[in-house]
Amino acid sequence: MTIPAVPYKKFSEPTVATVGTKRWIVLYIMVSVILLTTLACWNNLSNGALLEIFEDDGEAPPPHTEYAKMARYLVHTAEWVSMGSLSTVAAIQGFPMVNIISVADSARGEKSTGVLYFYLTMLDYTAQDLHKDNRLTVMLTLDQNKYCTNNGIDPMEPTCARIMISGRADKIENGTEEYKFGQNAMFSRHPAAKKWVETDGHNFFLCKLNITQIAVLDFYGGPHYVTVEDYMAADLDKKSVAVNNNVNGERQIPPRFSTTTQETTTLV
Repeated sequence: MTIPAVPYKKFSEPTVATVGTKRWIVLYIMVSVILLTTLACWNNLSNGALLEIFEDDGEAPPPHTEYAKMARYLVHTAEWVSMGSLSTVAAIQGFPMVNIISVADSARGEKSTGVLYFYLTMLDYTAQDLHKDNRLTVMLTLDQNKYCTNNGIDPMEPTCARIMISGRADKIENGTEEYKFGQNAMFSRHPAAKKWVETDGHNFFLCKLNITQIAVLDFYGGPHYVTVEDYMAADLDKKSVAVNNNVNGERQIPPRFSTTTQETTTLV
């Protein structure tokens, strides 16, 4: 039996690529450079818009023309709000007062409800203010998670979306289904809230914001006022078309001053 001779390459011998292999290597490098250059140029010309193609639609904010959906997006992604009330402190009684309040419209990872739930305690001046007059306004901004800052947009620019929601604070009765839902939402997003509730003497109670007006500012041209009906009907899971409340398609702006007075209620 004859064993065929097999040539072995010594370790010291360099590997020599054939002419055909060299051509494919050069061609691969050239194509890669061209693709990377084209991608970079396209991204620069589109002001970074190309990156948005690869973002998750569920996490990216909606188009600025979808006002109701933008409001729901900001509410659903918010972990806290700036809450304004009318002060009951003697030295500044009747002055606007503001505070940071943790909120949740659903448990983390759950579908948006659009209803802001939050805990208050009478040890804090916000609850004291709302106990006398439960009218309030909350502000939410797209930059709460640094979205605007990270994209080179100043938080004060109109293109950094913000909403102002005005309404009344309603205390939710313990033991109801809504109480269980709101409590679960708060505990899910704010684990510290469970300690607040369990701490003796603090007497935290659960509230929700009963909405009266929603103002959305997410582009140049002034705020857009979204009806509560349009706001509650907006679905973050579906691509929607902006709703025009004005038959002419113009932004609807309510009168700056009203001649009617509303009855003042208290938070009980």
